[in-house]
Amino acid sequence: MRRRARDARSVGRLKPPVVVPAAAAPPGGASGGPRAVLAPMAALLCAYFAYIGIFSPYLSLWLAERGMSIAQIGILMSLPQVLRIVGPPAWGWAAGRLAPEHVLLRAAGIASAISVAGLFVADGFTGLALVLLLVFFATSGIVPIGEAITLRAVEGDAGRYGRVRVWGSVGFVGAVLAAGPLLDRFGLSWLPVLMLATMAAVAALAWRLPASAPRASTGPRVRLRQRLREPAIAAFFASCFLMIFAHAGLYAFYSLYLEHHGYSRSMIGAMWALGVVAEIALFFWQRPLFSRVSALALLSASFLVCALRFGAIAWAAGALVPLVLAQLLHAVTYGVHHSATMAMLHRWFDGPTQARAQAAYVAIGYGLGGASGGLAASLAWERFGPQAVFLLGAAAALAGWLAVVVCRRLDYAGRPRSSNSSETRR
Repeated sequence: MRRRARDARSVGRLKPPVVVPAAAAPPGGASGGPRAVLAPMAALLCAYFAYIGIFSPYLSLWLAERGMSIAQIGILMSLPQVLRIVGPPAWGWAAGRLAPEHVLLRAAGIASAISVAGLFVADGFTGLALVLLLVFFATSGIVPIGEAITLRAVEGDAGRYGRVRVWGSVGFVGAVLAAGPLLDRFGLSWLPVLMLATMAAVAALAWRLPASAPRASTGPRVRLRQRLREPAIAAFFASCFLMIFAHAGLYAFYSLYLEHHGYSRSMIGAMWALGVVAEIALFFWQRPLFSRVSALALLSASFLVCALRFGAIAWAAGALVPLVLAQLLHAVTYGVHHSATMAMLHRWFDGPTQARAQAAYVAIGYGLGGASGGLAASLAWERFGPQAVFLLGAAAALAGWLAVVVCRRLDYAGRPRSSNSSETRR
């Protein structure tokens, strides 16, 4: 019984570093060791999420100003999720086959900057859709490849991972707070300028990353598709789908919801920033939390908090205090959920399968979940009004909680497992 309890608590921690033979790469998976990777990766994540801080809160407003209807905005805002169905698996397949990870990351940055420039000439729904398809395919490779490089460099340390990932949140907050007043003063026509500037920074910073070394494997190769058929992992990925489905309405329509209730663009930016500030605090101090509570228990709690958060937004009807409190819960619904998800992916997958597992998470969660959630949210807004968007999110979060309960009861993650060990295969 004592051993079983210790095993259950260990699930909350990322697995210990794999011992790499002397002939393999140094720790961190790149020349120069982990510090040579983590500093430029932190800067790259800061720039990339600054781009997200400009794009995510304000693109729907820019599209509305360009004359798009709510239905058209719903379709266009779902395109990044649609491209995440095919984009990350394509980038993950290319990693190690066509080019090393650091080369692919540079290519993704350059392609993203060039495609964002297309927003200056795109016109009409069809033109905007074509350009955004190119943008979202190019950007879909940046985070999965970056996360795989980072997780390998920190050697499974949740605290060190959080200290790198937090710079993405810092970039998001800085950008969203700066962009609101700028767009209030100069107009939404400046949005593509700000998006291009931050994406050009991402492309430049990708060249600071050292060369990636070959990824170490601890045993015979196991196909990712085979792992995804395992019941507990299938339930886990179902929960990922439902969590992003729940958040899709927030990402696509929260700014329009606030504008509908009379909030200025500066205030809209401040509300987005508030949630990410709470997320930053979580990333900085998550190590004690993950050392005491299992990742699956934290994952389960994040879904219940998510249902509470979206229910509060629907109930608030624009009132400031409940909206502020709901935004503070972003630390749990995104921060805790993301770190717990990374912990489980790192425990279940390693070596050659880790980048592909990251890509599968993005494709299933942000791709399938985000696209279907965004379209469902647009239908809910048009048929039942803005509050229905967030009630739908709360219902999806409760369904996701049930999926995590199933995963925990299968008792799959209670034992240390690796994608390359015989213990993981049934």
